[in-house]
Amino acid sequence: MLEDRLNAMKGDLVEAIRAVVRIPSVGGAEEEGAPFGRGPREALDWTLEHAKKMGFRTKNVGNVAGWAELGSGDEMVAVLGHLDVVPEGDGWSAGPWSGELKDGMIWGRGVLDNKGPVMVALYAAKALFDEGIALRRRIRVIFGTNEERGSKCMKHYVESGEELPSAGFTPDADYPIIYAEKGILSYTLSLPFASSGKMAVTSLSGGVAANVVMGEVRAEISDPREHCRKKILGLAAKWKGPEGSALSAEEDGEKVRLVMKGHPAHGSRPEEGLNALACLADFMGGLKLKGDQGDFFRTFSELVGYETNGQALGVAVQDDVSGPLTLCVGTVTAKKDRVAFTVNIRHPVTMNADQLDEPLRAALDKKGVTVDSFSATAPLYMPPETRLIQVLQKVYEEETGQKAELLAIGGGTYAKTMPNVVAFGPVFPGQTYKIHEEDERWAVEDIMKNLSIMAKVLLELSR
Repeated sequence: MLEDRLNAMKGDLVEAIRAVVRIPSVGGAEEEGAPFGRGPREALDWTLEHAKKMGFRTKNVGNVAGWAELGSGDEMVAVLGHLDVVPEGDGWSAGPWSGELKDGMIWGRGVLDNKGPVMVALYAAKALFDEGIALRRRIRVIFGTNEERGSKCMKHYVESGEELPSAGFTPDADYPIIYAEKGILSYTLSLPFASSGKMAVTSLSGGVAANVVMGEVRAEISDPREHCRKKILGLAAKWKGPEGSALSAEEDGEKVRLVMKGHPAHGSRPEEGLNALACLADFMGGLKLKGDQGDFFRTFSELVGYETNGQALGVAVQDDVSGPLTLCVGTVTAKKDRVAFTVNIRHPVTMNADQLDEPLRAALDKKGVTVDSFSATAPLYMPPETRLIQVLQKVYEEETGQKAELLAIGGGTYAKTMPNVVAFGPVFPGQTYKIHEEDERWAVEDIMKNLSIMAKVLLELSR
């Protein structure tokens, strides 16, 4: 029986997930044969080779994506996943690239987002064909290497003429079913940052990615006056920020080094985190910095600060399908006489980019903020009556005994990159797994539940 075959795969599946997690596949600088960096390319090569050993037909699509396929038929159904990951960050209880198996869980960056689900999809498809079940459609697992930095991999897949699925899903969000995904607006903004006066910020940097709430920011303040440095240290020792924040300061010659800690969170749920730059701007307000540097921290506090809904920027909107707009500040970097920071906005599905971009730019212009770069990804909405949604609901309810509610999310998945695809899994309702944070991990029990659900969905869609 199919269930017996799936259960027999447990050991091999666990080891495959652990192996691919050990590859540090953070996007990086372009190299020959590796458009998105050496790590993502290595993960792509490993996955293609592993799928080939399992008996799949495989293809490398321009060194940025790949697919593994079984079966025959004029049409194909697909599972989409990604092999690139966000940077590991700090504070792990296990090695972020260890793939360690402890407490019934596999630990490591990407085990949930999204290498583990890619492996689950391969083994689910393999089980159907090993069981000898007759199917009318081919099953293809498609994987990319640039999801965390813009999904250019799937854009290349589509534009290069690769086949599109008649139906599919991406296990890169939550259960039950994601039928709506907010649109995404990404900005890089900048302001002058020239020093003025004896007290000056000589270094400022923070964050790991534009789509992760900034969990830490570091700054150096230079001042030749000892009593002023002592004042900074004293204010830092007394500073009381929001719950969960922490500020450390140490003197190093004529400089004071500051490390402000907030709390990271996925960019689609910024309200679950605490932005370290907002905390630092709050503290810097007490130093009364002069000129551009003082203006930057005041402007940031006025336009963003601790807000995650875009209220001060004039874009605090919502709709009944997908809820409120959210805003995440991901990174900040000061170079020469300018400072730049990223803003990642997830907007309701019933609104378009122009409706929000215009008032936001007007608010920025009033404060002298420059838009250095901008990109927009349209929202997604799949009507509940489509066959794909009906199949996903049927299988989920049969496998879990729970009602398959339709959800709208702020996260952007591969479902937006091609038609006939929605996000489905792998996190069950009520679970609090960490994604884009330290200690990312996935319980083997949940891995096996996902294996069964994916196999049943692929079976229904492929008949």
